[in-house]
Amino acid sequence: MSVANNDQLPLVERIEGALLVLAYFIELDGDVHAPMYEKFEGELKELKARQNVKARAHQLLSTYTGWNASFLNSCYMGSDR
Repeated sequence: MSVANNDQLPLVERIEGALLVLAYFIELDGDVHAPMYEKFEGELKELKARQNVKARAHQLLSTYTGWNASFLNSCYMGSDR
């Protein structure tokens, strides 16, 4: 895969790829790469958690198909917006 294509990958996939490379480096070099691996692992966990929240919120909104955005805006954002 070229570098240009890597820029187009979603962040989750890029972090997962970095973790794979770091896992290989840890096998070769030992624990010297472990702190970076743990940092990326934590970032991936947080990113997936945020995506999960967004998916749950979207699912909740999709259950209210009879409601429209202008109604929600007028209720919660004020009618002057």
